[in-house]
Amino acid sequence: MQTILGIQVLRALAATAVAVSHFQFDLQRSFGLGAALPPLGFGNAGVDLFFVISGFVMVYASEPLFGRRAGARRFFVRRLIRIVPIYWLVTTLYVVLAFTLPGRSGTYSAGSIVASYLFVPYPRPDGIMQPVVGQGWTLNYEMLFYAVFALAIAAPRGRAVARVALALGAAVVLGALFRLPEPLAFWFDPMLLEFVFGMGLGLLWRAGVRLPRAAGLLLVLAGVALAWLAPWPSWGYSGLRFLAWGVPAAMVVAGVALADLAAAPRWRSLVLLGEASYALYLLHSIPVRAVLQGAAWAKLDVGAAPWLYLGLAIAGAIALALAVHLAFERPVTRALRRIAGSESPRGERAVAIDPARTKT
Repeated sequence: MQTILGIQVLRALAATAVAVSHFQFDLQRSFGLGAALPPLGFGNAGVDLFFVISGFVMVYASEPLFGRRAGARRFFVRRLIRIVPIYWLVTTLYVVLAFTLPGRSGTYSAGSIVASYLFVPYPRPDGIMQPVVGQGWTLNYEMLFYAVFALAIAAPRGRAVARVALALGAAVVLGALFRLPEPLAFWFDPMLLEFVFGMGLGLLWRAGVRLPRAAGLLLVLAGVALAWLAPWPSWGYSGLRFLAWGVPAAMVVAGVALADLAAAPRWRSLVLLGEASYALYLLHSIPVRAVLQGAAWAKLDVGAAPWLYLGLAIAGAIALALAVHLAFERPVTRALRRIAGSESPRGERAVAIDPARTKT
């Protein structure tokens, strides 16, 4: 199976962008200095980029499974093996810290903890609809997408994708027309359509559609410009995020994948970070807060050099993500797939997408 390096590059950039945007959020929350940097909330569009990539990759990497009776089991087992171990590890770390650090014992309820492990949307005691690991709310959408995809994968590729698209589209329509109870109200969000965008691009790629590099570059530049100019957050809170950032994300993925823009060797240094993007997404809050809290403890003037602290936080997040990926995520994933007899098709690792978003 052909490796699409551009997808890995996009994963690396998307996860880093989310980490950057969260640094500014924590800078404002901890010091009231969010305005010391230019508006970086645009980095949250990395979440939408991940969703589009996820749809693309599920179509691309599942080619050997379409139309097979055992395809659903193999697909879902591989997804669980890839997603669950590190997420449960980080969730457990957060729970332990919450019950050991002073004043944190009421942060999570028993229900929110159990729901976090099960990928079910559930409100925390403060009323926020987030799991224990805040950015893990995106995994609740990813797991819903995987479940629907697994149910459809026994059909041939085109028919399977059409069924998934119809199911997700119907969920969005129901969510728009009716006041649904939780967790359905959370799940049936228009952001589900971003998976559909990605699946459509996956079908185009499988059909042999390719773009000239000039056209691909124009698509990428136009997508970035549209996302930058989108009236966020007003569109996001009105349910139009899939248009404000989802459509531009689809343009970027189309430009990179269909024109193979990242084939040049200079991009290969980002491939490993792309493989570690799931770890970067889940763990970046730890270095970000450590840098800011360390500066506060040392009584340093963060506002005098915000870019320096941003650089330190992102460098720490990348280093931690790479270490955890190489020492834990990669070997555990390989071992569990051997045990389950569910080895990935050759080349899947180079494109397999993992969730990363934050609804901020």
